[in-house]
Amino acid sequence: MAQRDYAARSTKKKKSAGLGKSVLLTIACVVVLGFALGLYFLTSKVPEPQSKELAVEQAKPKSQLPSRPEESWSYIKELERRTVPTDNSQAALEKVAQLSEKQKEDLKRLEEAEKKAALERASKAESGAQENVPVSDATSVAATATAPATAISDEVALKAEAEKKAAEQAKEEERKKAELAKQQAAKKAEAAKSDSAKASGGKFGLQCGAFNDRAKAEALQAKLAMTGLNARIIESGKWNRVLVGPVGDRQAAASAQQQAASVASCVIIGM
Repeated sequence: MAQRDYAARSTKKKKSAGLGKSVLLTIACVVVLGFALGLYFLTSKVPEPQSKELAVEQAKPKSQLPSRPEESWSYIKELERRTVPTDNSQAALEKVAQLSEKQKEDLKRLEEAEKKAALERASKAESGAQENVPVSDATSVAATATAPATAISDEVALKAEAEKKAAEQAKEEERKKAELAKQQAAKKAEAAKSDSAKASGGKFGLQCGAFNDRAKAEALQAKLAMTGLNARIIESGKWNRVLVGPVGDRQAAASAQQQAASVASCVIIGM
């Protein structure tokens, strides 16, 4: 067999591993330096703050508004000077009723305007009365001439109207009486018909059973319904009674009993 030099091989591997580590370190240093240089250039190229523009804007003159005018109120001073009376004497009331010059002038103007309006109204009333005097005289003469004739005609017309109203009222009362008589006759006829129907029909029915258990009573009710009979259940104490009807007179009850004979033995009862 050929001999192998294991020692020589191990030294070669160690040398190659040492070279790889040095290359990696150099690459890392280059990357770090490049990153640092990039940050430096970025910080050096940052734009300057716009302090100049702000200073120019602040230097511009602002439009100044005029100052707010001060309002002077006269009534405040008058209220401060006015004294409040503690009694109801005439002098105290006059002091309270003190008015300013403007208020006095306004009162005088109002009084003068009211006086003028009153004078105008009085003059208009006088002129209207003077214009209506001749017309009223002429109409009074004509009225005195025609007064008796108009009075007689009015009395005749009133009497005729009263007679007409009395006749209309009498007719209305007669009509109402006739309607009441008709209604009463109709009611009596209906009552007689109902009484005759009750007398002819009678009140008879069937009792087909009495059970303590309601389920049994309902079962019998269903069977009777199958035969064409209208049965019902009535509770009386502990018992559930199955009844049919009333169906009419005794003859009708007998026919219903025959009809129910195939289901139950029913008994004719009065209802």
